[in-house]
Amino acid sequence: MTGADSRDMDVAELALLLPSPADRELPLGRHYALKEYLMSEVRLAAPAPAGRPATRRRGPAIVFAVAGVAALAALAITLAFLPQSTPGYSPAAVRLLGKVATTAAQQPNPHVRDNQFWYIKSWISYRSCDAASKCALEKPHERQIWLSVSNLCVAGLLREHRQELPLVSSGSAVHCPWRGVVNDPTYRLLQSLPTDPHALLRLIEQQMQGQQPRSQEAFTTIGDLLREAIAPPRVSAALYRAAALIPGVTVVQDATDAVGRTGVAVAMTSQGVRTEWIFSKQTLLYLGERDVNVADGSTVGESAVLQRAFVDHAGQLPG
Repeated sequence: MTGADSRDMDVAELALLLPSPADRELPLGRHYALKEYLMSEVRLAAPAPAGRPATRRRGPAIVFAVAGVAALAALAITLAFLPQSTPGYSPAAVRLLGKVATTAAQQPNPHVRDNQFWYIKSWISYRSCDAASKCALEKPHERQIWLSVSNLCVAGLLREHRQELPLVSSGSAVHCPWRGVVNDPTYRLLQSLPTDPHALLRLIEQQMQGQQPRSQEAFTTIGDLLREAIAPPRVSAALYRAAALIPGVTVVQDATDAVGRTGVAVAMTSQGVRTEWIFSKQTLLYLGERDVNVADGSTVGESAVLQRAFVDHAGQLPG
């Protein structure tokens, strides 16, 4: 990391810790299905459905209370300094992600056994292309996934398009038991991640080095974790604070997820596609994601997380 990069991250982190005012290259055919599991030697036991290209698919929040004039002066100095010295950072995005991180850190921290699975139900739609390169947004549909919280060598399950596909790890790089890697994690792997946002961002950039431009790769990886993983509250908070250190992240004041829920979003644009992480304006909890072709404003992918839980076996629905 260069000295300039370090200074940029320090300034963005400072803004995160101050009080808030009152108040992948992303291809158009990017598919939600099988994103993580076709990376890092993790494969489906059954082939992906035809026409669905396989592509890649996240500590406690520290709140500083600084009294009176000193806090206001520090905030004013920071916000005045950010756009001039670090033009890639949006003060509005830094503030929003700081609030989201604080909310994430306050969520319940469940006791999870090694023999359990995380369950995530989503409503999704992504653009797909046929052999003649004709592309269209697929029909919105439900997706359910179960993954072992501790060992990817234990078969998980994917239900989508009226199919049930076992999810199993394979390949010479996998030594069972396998906790996964940062872009294909188990809950136990996520528990082990650093909760310092600087350290977490460095780890993500190191593990994903060379796949895309550094900032876009980090944003994409964190977004994948937000959408289809369950992280402990401390790690979730750190992921949001790490995202605030990524240059190029902006705010979209009005965004809509795949089931029509409206919220506020943080976004990054790459290769003509803007990826939005959508949060409830009331609760600041994560709702879903939307990919927009900035040239014409069309949606090329969208998702909504409907349910997350821990269950005792693959295929079991939460009570």
